[in-house]
Amino acid sequence: MKIDEEILSKLTSDRSAKYNLHLQDRIFPLEDVSIVKSTTPVRRPTTRGDVYFSDTSAYKIRATTYDLSLVSLLPKVMLGPNTEFKPLEIKTKITNHGKEVPVTLITHLTNTMNNKTRLELNLVIDQIESD
Repeated sequence: MKIDEEILSKLTSDRSAKYNLHLQDRIFPLEDVSIVKSTTPVRRPTTRGDVYFSDTSAYKIRATTYDLSLVSLLPKVMLGPNTEFKPLEIKTKITNHGKEVPVTLITHLTNTMNNKTRLELNLVIDQIESD
């Protein structure tokens, strides 16, 4: 699957971008969002578990939310407890030629860590949609 590197470059350089996770008609604001390209534990491109495609490298997102009501929704979307998991949409905007353009990152959740006040999400970007 092709990822638009130009859009990702703009997102990684814009520290002021606002991100929201959309799940089950709810919006969860994300903070401390970082997007990096890193290697994956596969030797060649493959379909993992007949569920999603994995290349030898992937763009990964680490983000935090302070809305802990998201925790109860995660078992339905995370691969591991389910063989059928739902992609998560993260929405933001970039500026392109002086105009704000909406961007949707289609992701899947790889793991989470939480404590009493926050939830940290680790996701892999599968696709980018933009106008």
